[in-house]
Amino acid sequence: MWLLRRQGHSMIQQQRWQNTISRSRALSSSSTTICGGNIVTAVRPLSLYSTSTLQQNYYDALSLQQTSSIQWIGGKQTISSMLVKGNIHLHQGVSSNSISNQLRWFGSSGYGTHHRDSNQGRDGHSTNRNYRIPNMKEFNTLDDAIEVYYNNLEIVTPRNLSSFWSAVPRLLKYQNNGVNNLVPQLEAIFLKTADQIHSYGPQDLATTTLGFAKTIQALQRNKRGYSSGSYEGYLHGILIRQRDAVFSFLARTAVNKLNQFEPRYLKDLAYTYAILDFMPKQLDDGSTLFNHIAEKSIPLLNKFKPQELANTVWAFEKVKVSHPTLYEKVGDYIVTRQQLNDFDSQALSNILIAYAKAGVIHPKLFEKLGDHIVSLDHLHDFSPQALANVVWAFEKAAVSHPDLFTRIGEHIVASHLNKFQPQNLSNILIAYAKAGISHPDVFNKVADHIVLLDNLDDYNAQSLANIVWAFDRANVHHHELYGRVGDHIVALDDHLNKFQPQNLSNILIAYAKAEVSHPGLFDKVADHIVTLTRQQLNDFKPQELSNILNAYAKAGVIRQDLFTRIGDHIVITLNHVSDFKPQELSNIIYAYAKAKVSHPDLFNKVGDHIVMLDQLNDFKPQNLSNIVWSYAKAEVSHLDLFNKVADHIVSLDNLDGYNEQNISNLAWAYHKAGIIHQDLNNKLKGAADSRKEEFNSRNLNNLYHWTSEEVGVQNQEDDEQNGDQNDSLAVVDDDNDTDIEIEEEEEEDDASTTIPVPEDLSLLTVVQLKDRLRDLGLRVSGRKQELIDRLNDHIQSSNRV
Repeated sequence: MWLLRRQGHSMIQQQRWQNTISRSRALSSSSTTICGGNIVTAVRPLSLYSTSTLQQNYYDALSLQQTSSIQWIGGKQTISSMLVKGNIHLHQGVSSNSISNQLRWFGSSGYGTHHRDSNQGRDGHSTNRNYRIPNMKEFNTLDDAIEVYYNNLEIVTPRNLSSFWSAVPRLLKYQNNGVNNLVPQLEAIFLKTADQIHSYGPQDLATTTLGFAKTIQALQRNKRGYSSGSYEGYLHGILIRQRDAVFSFLARTAVNKLNQFEPRYLKDLAYTYAILDFMPKQLDDGSTLFNHIAEKSIPLLNKFKPQELANTVWAFEKVKVSHPTLYEKVGDYIVTRQQLNDFDSQALSNILIAYAKAGVIHPKLFEKLGDHIVSLDHLHDFSPQALANVVWAFEKAAVSHPDLFTRIGEHIVASHLNKFQPQNLSNILIAYAKAGISHPDVFNKVADHIVLLDNLDDYNAQSLANIVWAFDRANVHHHELYGRVGDHIVALDDHLNKFQPQNLSNILIAYAKAEVSHPGLFDKVADHIVTLTRQQLNDFKPQELSNILNAYAKAGVIRQDLFTRIGDHIVITLNHVSDFKPQELSNIIYAYAKAKVSHPDLFNKVGDHIVMLDQLNDFKPQNLSNIVWSYAKAEVSHLDLFNKVADHIVSLDNLDGYNEQNISNLAWAYHKAGIIHQDLNNKLKGAADSRKEEFNSRNLNNLYHWTSEEVGVQNQEDDEQNGDQNDSLAVVDDDNDTDIEIEEEEEEDDASTTIPVPEDLSLLTVVQLKDRLRDLGLRVSGRKQELIDRLNDHIQSSNRV
């Protein structure tokens, strides 16, 4: 135990010393007594204190002893020894700046009578109006800062208090859990701020408001939890629970002073509300804080620094405030600048992201920034996040700049990817894929990097889904990547609970379209979906259900339980299918027909829905041809549906939008279903006659046969009547300037392939099919379709011979 003994003072001086120390709220854990005229107090080693604290205490000790010889010493060891020589030690349990402050108050009042005058501080302490409140950077703990500011509350200025609140988020990081003894003092500081903030100038008002916002962020990031008697608990109560009231008041206060705000503080104000993602309610005149910020900023744009411009437009986008004039003026101002060398990578990235996400079209701004980035000597100053944001923004804004994508691609290929976060890689690939920029080296570089990782634990469901989708979209084949991602998902033991429906949909459709076989992955997903509750299945959008079913059918992985579960969900749980787009209805019905999974109730529900529609103009030609083909293929009779589609097609002026495959599918479907609609047949034959050059002779002859009234003519195998359609994909893109996350739905154009014409054995009855099989010496057991397949196999074998 260290002991402090001070000798040579009169009893009055000793009593004052003791009284001063006893006033300190931090002395609750220390023991101070008078022993034979000496002060005895428990202290801690000086080595535990910072040099600045030792310097300050040395100065105060000398002042207390009325010594005029003051010397600033840089080394901690020298200062410590001087304090020891002066019989001054720091008290155990007393915060470092607290004891310094107590010494100063005692010294400022002299060794005579302790007066209570206008300069008295809290609890009767005398304050020195000439005393400089320490800079907040000098404090290492929130305890120290609260102690000093509270005990000098009568003399703190708005600048002091704004500095205090700006430092609170930093100091909270180092605060211990549990009850804090100075919560009442913190409350007093807050109340002092609230009482005077209406008189704050622009800098102090903006700084205080931003400090409050960052304190909220710090509290929300705190994973440790905190008690009601802690600083965090108090701040949570006043800043989070009362957030709307506090920040609405601050907004009204700021609006009345905006004429005095410089660009820096206008930016800070906008940035504050953006990081809170909070838009204050309209003011009394119907305007908003951001309307006023925009109006005050536009005339001052030439005084804004690049980062201030970037943060301002970023803030407007973040709170979703549409102000076209501000975006236009900022863009025009940047375009007119001769050079952009003072725009750093973060500013460039944030500006592009803000315009892209806000949907503001300003091609000249994008071209100016793109050209500037291409002209740079190197891109080493661009963080992986900035690179990802730049290419994502250009793709999102639909601004073509191949040179920019090439330059960034070359930089990525030449870089080590260890510093790239999964989200960065995901966003970069998505941008290249959707922009249609071919750069296989970028994709292969990323794929090779992922394949060589020890594990993929850092890759969340969204990143995995976007990466494989991007490879498929860019038509870059990297089977090792697909295998690694698939194996990772299969090995997960959380039953895919972290995968959103859209993630599952995008992953499956990517594997199916890339023709990558991974049965384990498909089984894992199917096992997950069939165990979901009704409520969980309600989270799947129509497009996601459509894509999942289509992916299984296309991949040839037939899970009867999955198809039954989704079909029952659509029929039983969903009261109607009006939320399903024509493409989604077409894809779902097609998937069941192609997978040869029977679900009559689903087909009837979809058919009834289409029949009840006023018109079918929203259905593309491929949608309609696929729907009737699927009903015919699945042998589901729905006369009203077929008549509805036929009447619609007949009513069209022409069939210019119907290609060879669409026309052939329609003719085959009606013939297969045994439905004769002569007006439709004439329409289809007329279209084929006028465009014979588009049809090969074989398909044309088949079409003439299908649209005739003859029955029983042999046709070719029908297993692949409809070429695989392009599937609608819902894709989620991630970006942020700090972290930025974007969701969009996209439908791809339909694609067609030539239809192999079937031999029409389906017109035979089961008895006729069995008789033919007996004549050939083949088995006659099984369902009708199995009998047909058996006959077709025999015919094809005979033809090969």
